[in-house]
Amino acid sequence: MSEFECTVIDSSTQGNVLANNQLNRYFINMGFRRNAILMKYIEKTREGSVVFTTGCGRYNLLLVGGVHGNELPSQAALVHLMEEIILDKISVKCKLHIVPFLIPFTTMNNFRKYNDMDMNRNAHSEGITKKIVDYAQNNSVTALCDCHSTDPNNKPGFASVFCSARPLFDSIKIAKHICINTSSRILPITEAGSVLYGAVEDESNLRGIPAVTCETVEEAGQITSESVNFSYSQIISFLDYFGVI
Repeated sequence: MSEFECTVIDSSTQGNVLANNQLNRYFINMGFRRNAILMKYIEKTREGSVVFTTGCGRYNLLLVGGVHGNELPSQAALVHLMEEIILDKISVKCKLHIVPFLIPFTTMNNFRKYNDMDMNRNAHSEGITKKIVDYAQNNSVTALCDCHSTDPNNKPGFASVFCSARPLFDSIKIAKHICINTSSRILPITEAGSVLYGAVEDESNLRGIPAVTCETVEEAGQITSESVNFSYSQIISFLDYFGVI
């Protein structure tokens, strides 16, 4: 049975994510609540933003969810991946960092914003999204995947992968691989930071860490098995690009 090291990178964001009724009901229905080891890790969110780390190998990869607390499927998909690793159903041949709940407080309350700010426009400034990019840089992360969901009535409104051609063309290559394997639509821009300045993906690329943003489709604040499974397939495709699963 595999284990994770836990690193709290911000204690001010603490919250009980299991107090989110939609998320908790999904965890019960999927049997996650019966896995005491998994729940021990999830309870760590009461301490703040936690990075769960496991494995070793050539690559050093980071998966992030919960930049927007009301985008639940991608957060649940990362918890599903953690359970698969704990139960040794998946063996990762890399050092893998997983942040299923970047801002536990917003997940707990099913909020999109934190302190009235869209934190995916703030990774260039002080705050938790800057801290996760700092963490990636300080820990020599090879590549980053920021996992989201999009409301079908908002932009982009369909399953997609955001990426940029400059300064790191690897962002495009990773996105293409995910899109081919999951029927997602690629959404490339020419220059990181030129459209959505302050996004985790863009700031990572600007700092020399190839990154993409993956979007599954789900109504804001809701969760279904279909949207979770699609997000999970995007995550697995990201890992598959590096040949670590």
